[in-house]
Amino acid sequence: MKRLGDDGSSSQSKLPSGSSNGDSYEQSQVPASGGGGGSDLGCTAGKLTIYECLSYIKDVKETFQDQREKYDMFLEVLKDFKAQRTDTVGASARVKELFEGHNHLISGFNIFLPKGCEITLEDDEAALQKKVEFEGAINFVIKIKRRFQNDEHVYKAFLDCLNTYRKEHKDINKVCNEISILFDGHPDLLDEFTTFIPEAASVSAKNLGL
Repeated sequence: MKRLGDDGSSSQSKLPSGSSNGDSYEQSQVPASGGGGGSDLGCTAGKLTIYECLSYIKDVKETFQDQREKYDMFLEVLKDFKAQRTDTVGASARVKELFEGHNHLISGFNIFLPKGCEITLEDDEAALQKKVEFEGAINFVIKIKRRFQNDEHVYKAFLDCLNTYRKEHKDINKVCNEISILFDGHPDLLDEFTTFIPEAASVSAKNLGL
């Protein structure tokens, strides 16, 4: 038998208005708001409502509607975070790995993190850019090796030229002049070289033979 309150209503707890039983599990995973207890598991500003947190969780669910396992893994991250089985750094790392390629979800997770511990994407983007540039450089070198597979002298001369430039700080104008001779008749390589060596972009097209 249910107890009735002074106003005659049932004292049984209810979900917030607008919620449904289908949201109950997601609600149970939302980290409690940090307060006087010193917990760092609350929403960043301490002013976010359960609806805003659930809105983020819903966004995750919709994003991975065809990858249910990722959504379930995310709920596990929240569960561990709430139970303090993982700290802020650990939770952030798991979220960044889980949501790779979905920056809006990664940055959105900041609503659960304390001030000063938010996830920043600038370092990640810089690292990604560096990786892309490195892969581009490798592909360019491979392209040259294949292009001159019957004239290995050109490939070796190109590598020697680069080593001299990087280790001995050889004048970029002299480097470009040598490269233009090596790649004579291969304008695509000359053009790509200005991307491979950014400093070469400042050298006139005339010096590069373009």
